[in-house]
Amino acid sequence: MKTAIKRQLILKLFDKQDGKCCYCDQHVILSYRWCDQQRPDAATIEHLQRRADGGTDHPSNIAMACKACNESRQELDWLTYRSLKRGEIHEYVRSVERGARAAE
Repeated sequence: MKTAIKRQLILKLFDKQDGKCCYCDQHVILSYRWCDQQRPDAATIEHLQRRADGGTDHPSNIAMACKACNESRQELDWLTYRSLKRGEIHEYVRSVERGARAAE
């Protein structure tokens, strides 16, 4: 993807997502300086379904993520990774455990 198109896309995504990562919901930074783009909170373009898994460049498959999340997701599907980053899976497990104890 050409640099000018990437810049335009990241600005759109930044606005659409209120400047927050699609996974951890933390604010990201926008910068064209190389050193800033290496920061863990730098905005990156993310394919929700990885291209390695057949994902496309279609707008419905693209979101903005912080560099840290983008680099650490690895092979997890985007929704599972998002739930992990936001602690939702841990909350669910705790609620199930509480329910099991209450049923005893």
